[in-house]
Amino acid sequence: MKLKLIPLLTALFLMPNLANAELVIINGSSWDKEITGTIRDSSTVSNEINLKSDLNLQDKKETFFLAYIEHPVPVLPNIRIGSTSLGVSGSGSLSQEYNGVTFSTTVTSRLNLDHTEVGLYWNILDNVVGFDLGLNVKLFDGSVYLSDGTNTVNEAFDETVPMLYAGLQVELPYGLQLAGDISYLSFDGSSFTDTLVRLRWTSDFLLGVELGYRSFIIDYEDTTANEYVDVDISGPYLGVHLAF
Repeated sequence: MKLKLIPLLTALFLMPNLANAELVIINGSSWDKEITGTIRDSSTVSNEINLKSDLNLQDKKETFFLAYIEHPVPVLPNIRIGSTSLGVSGSGSLSQEYNGVTFSTTVTSRLNLDHTEVGLYWNILDNVVGFDLGLNVKLFDGSVYLSDGTNTVNEAFDETVPMLYAGLQVELPYGLQLAGDISYLSFDGSSFTDTLVRLRWTSDFLLGVELGYRSFIIDYEDTTANEYVDVDISGPYLGVHLAF
């Protein structure tokens, strides 16, 4: 599922769009998320390892960045670029086998789902109400790490995931905008869903703030590699942005 064309597509579209952009929004957010779910290494549900009750993974604030570049040429797509830091760790008592290793004591664990993303989208509507459609590709550079000091599992989660993308915006008085977008993919029993809903305010001096809620759900099954991840990462976020 690796897509080697992503850097090329970005280079082809980014330079002309920046030169002719009519709107650029660059946003940085602090995400107060909570992570729940399970991982397992077989199709047997009884082998699930719970991220909270078994591994005691601790929630903490993360950051993510998004940039939107829009231009006046209808045929060419606009660009959405993002980067999300998403890593949690913990220490808990585990008594079962995972990835061929049997644990029966205190286990230190880390789950890393860091990813970047590149989206190409078109403005289907662009007025008081805006509606966008396109493609968003997430490139994961993640891992699952478990260790009891003697035994260690360090399993990579490096996937490139092409997702359908849709966005909706409603312009309100006083520089306010109510908006949301969703990226979604479903295939072979797996699904990825990333949803953002936000209230954004932009001043007359380029700076603005937004308050929103992000929900990122991964239900991933790789029967060949015996990897099963069922994770829900959701919570409110507060961001600042530049719009010019």
